[in-house]
Amino acid sequence: MTNALTGGDVLRRHFVAIATSAYEDPRWWALDVEKEVSLLRDWLCSEQLGDRRFVPLNQHLAENPDENAIRSALQNPPYARRWTANDAAVVYVTGHGEIKHDNHWLVLQATEWDRIRSTALRTADLAGWLTETDIKHLLLIFDLCYAGQTVVETGRFDEELPPNWLVLASATKSQKVVTSALTEAINGFLEELASDVGQKYGVDAFLEVATFVDEIQNRLGDQRLAHLAGSPLSRKHACLPNPHYRAPAPVDSRRRDLALPQQDLLTHWGPRSRGVVEAGDPGWLFTGRDQLMRELIDAAVGEPGVVLVTGGAGSGKSAALARLVTLSDPVFIEQYRDQVAAIPSDLIPPPGAVDVAVLATGKRPDEVISQICRALRVPTPRSWRPVPTLQEWIGAWQSWLAEREKTVTLVIDALDEASDPQGLLLDVLTQLGEGDGHFSRVRLLLGVRSSGGSGGVASYWSPHEPRLTAPAAFPFPALQVPELADRAETELAAHRIRVDEQPWWRQEDVASYAAELLQSLPDSPYAERPDTARAVAEVLAQHAGKSFLITRVAAASLAHRHVTVDPQDPHWLATVSEGVLGVFRDDLRVILPDPDERRRAVNLLRAVAFAYGRGLPWRDVWPAVTNAVASDPYRTFTDSDIAWLLATRLAAYLITDREDGDTVYRLFHDELRDTLREFWVKLLG
Repeated sequence: MTNALTGGDVLRRHFVAIATSAYEDPRWWALDVEKEVSLLRDWLCSEQLGDRRFVPLNQHLAENPDENAIRSALQNPPYARRWTANDAAVVYVTGHGEIKHDNHWLVLQATEWDRIRSTALRTADLAGWLTETDIKHLLLIFDLCYAGQTVVETGRFDEELPPNWLVLASATKSQKVVTSALTEAINGFLEELASDVGQKYGVDAFLEVATFVDEIQNRLGDQRLAHLAGSPLSRKHACLPNPHYRAPAPVDSRRRDLALPQQDLLTHWGPRSRGVVEAGDPGWLFTGRDQLMRELIDAAVGEPGVVLVTGGAGSGKSAALARLVTLSDPVFIEQYRDQVAAIPSDLIPPPGAVDVAVLATGKRPDEVISQICRALRVPTPRSWRPVPTLQEWIGAWQSWLAEREKTVTLVIDALDEASDPQGLLLDVLTQLGEGDGHFSRVRLLLGVRSSGGSGGVASYWSPHEPRLTAPAAFPFPALQVPELADRAETELAAHRIRVDEQPWWRQEDVASYAAELLQSLPDSPYAERPDTARAVAEVLAQHAGKSFLITRVAAASLAHRHVTVDPQDPHWLATVSEGVLGVFRDDLRVILPDPDERRRAVNLLRAVAFAYGRGLPWRDVWPAVTNAVASDPYRTFTDSDIAWLLATRLAAYLITDREDGDTVYRLFHDELRDTLREFWVKLLG
């Protein structure tokens, strides 16, 4: 993440604890603050955080510091040690606090009750010193009695605090703090976050402030957590590192910012371009399809115009487009240098051949055009509205295009999965040219499912409705009149590539894909038996037809077994011949031999199958939807059930994505969704 709040500009991260445990005045009793400091240090300073790790600073301040030590470290440090705009810091203040003379005071070891002005430190002064630094990213925690008063006093400063400051107090101005309550609440949250259940909070590099505050408050009970008005609660914060973070695939910063949202790259382009589901799967598995790839490369660098890439469900359309996109990225090529070296040079597009790539799944027409415009730095249209309209974005695009001499190459996949595919086609895609239907400065490669090949479900146009909403956003089937792919071909005057028909379809590619899967997956019984793998792969390809999806599910299931299968086994052949239903059911039985566990898993996956758009959020939503659709009246599904599912191999059937700042989950293919929704009983049969 590189936005301001998550600290893309941070070069140094500091953790400072100011802690007093012993007191000379008998009015204040001793505190066990060492444990509190250790818990925070273990989280923030963990080596596992990598470049998000904080470094302990001024560690002597955690051992009963006097006022001079605190002032020396924070009020007037040496010039070379002063915090700058490139620093981030967590400052944790714990011990006894008192309100006296209308001010909140930090009680120090030598503080005297009758001389508190002279022997204690006014807590708001500490915050005031920090305002006179240039630090932009700060988490300031006061774990003190009546610390809410400090929040009030800090809010009265003349200067406006930086927007990325988060100031928290463990008790309101009228409350005494419960010893260690705050750090124990934080630790309780972090323990859950680091567990399997912790995935419900997302897998981004940093936590959202509201999530952190809410979860801590839930664990504090009656004690209240106060925060400074205006603190950035709805955004992620550079001082809240997520130990559950999954690093995205490395991509050139220009392409990452201009071409793809990071999550699209991680969960669609990167994994699918390798013919696998999740980025963690091994191998460069999408092999073959040489003629198709050459034609797609020619479309990306050749004459302007529209190329429509269509095919039935599972025919490899999206994987081919994704391969084109990822192999055009220089950093991606560098990361997978060894795998790329094995690819013939005429199957690799020139670096930067694709300017912008958009996955349309679940997106509105205005979201697609605004993503393209922002990626290419098209000036944002001036509008009296808070958000520019679709037509304003189209106008901005056409003005920008009219002044451009170089041709721009766009790849848009999953038109049929957009929230409004007809609106996207007619209101956006037809307007990406010069406005008269010509594409003299634009190369557009557009992926859309058709009803060919394996007979997958397509999106259809209804003559009775001015707009059609695709199955990705609307659960009712449309009338089967001229399909979306045909309409797109006509409206855009497109050259059409049918990936599941000659000359672009070769059944040998399916067999090669299956063989490499069988030999590449961990602990596969086929790893050292290439002849057996080839024999099974050829039979599998014959029965899978024009479906890489069936091939992938069946081959992955075989590779995770302890023994090889007889390629002429009639039971196995019958399973494959049943298509997605057969191979999915067979894999369920292999993964979960217990019928009760299979029912448990199918109920959880069915909930995801009823989600549209980008996917189903886990936190609060996934358990509720599962309980609504489940056929198990004796079980109440909770977060622990979802964690159990994701710890099994069935997690490979899910894609982790992002929508509106939340981590969401969806099935990696629409045919799996249809199977779980309509034929779940047969899956359990």
